[in-house]
Amino acid sequence: MTLKEKYGDWALVTGASSGIGREFARYLANQKINLIIVARRIERLVELAEELKKKNEIEVLPIKADLTKEESFQEIVNIIENKEIGILVNNAGAGSIGYLFESDFQKQVDLVKLNCLAPTILTNKVLKKMIENKKGAVIFLGSIVGMLPTPYLSVYSATKSFNIFLANALWYELKHFNIDVLALCPGGTDTEFVRVSKDMNRRLVAKPVDVVKTAFNYLGKKPTVVHGSLNKVMMFLGKLLPDKISITLAGRIAAKRNQINK
Repeated sequence: MTLKEKYGDWALVTGASSGIGREFARYLANQKINLIIVARRIERLVELAEELKKKNEIEVLPIKADLTKEESFQEIVNIIENKEIGILVNNAGAGSIGYLFESDFQKQVDLVKLNCLAPTILTNKVLKKMIENKKGAVIFLGSIVGMLPTPYLSVYSATKSFNIFLANALWYELKHFNIDVLALCPGGTDTEFVRVSKDMNRRLVAKPVDVVKTAFNYLGKKPTVVHGSLNKVMMFLGKLLPDKISITLAGRIAAKRNQINK
């Protein structure tokens, strides 16, 4: 059964202008699924929409929206009310690196809105029709730092933990309605956030297209998937260690990778 046969004709992808979100859009377009793609940078969205429509002969609707602003959701809601959204990819997100007390307060507030509030709102908006249709899929972008408290990425780590917990709870709630839910947890991936983070060990940085393939390989099979063998080993070992030790190690690694002066 194809993704289109299993979940329906339409998918909604947030944060689709670059990185993992863009690869989610391309993957779904290759499955002949019509798309609603959302991001702040409309020029990139329009360019992507034209590429996918021409290549795959599907409908692609780009929406410019800042998901830290409550009013931005209304246009999305108006469009999806007339569509049968079968797949929702809650990919839009932002990160912050460094000491919390040195960071911009509003940036941290917006980070929580984007990473936590936005996926909660959008998931709520699409679920009613999914339940009526007795099919659907919701993917939340977590992270391996959401599986372990990570110093110097404290708020980002906490928001990704929120996504993982929400996805896992919904996985159980919604499986009775034939709706699949997955928390996708990559490590360092070649995205704008990682390039800003100063992590120069490119061997440990995954390709977005491979992360997306992992998501669809495990969607419907388990509530959470960690991308990458090394990341899986690290998460397993982290669970075996006492919290004090695992958090200390995570802090040292984060400080080294991001050149944090302690």
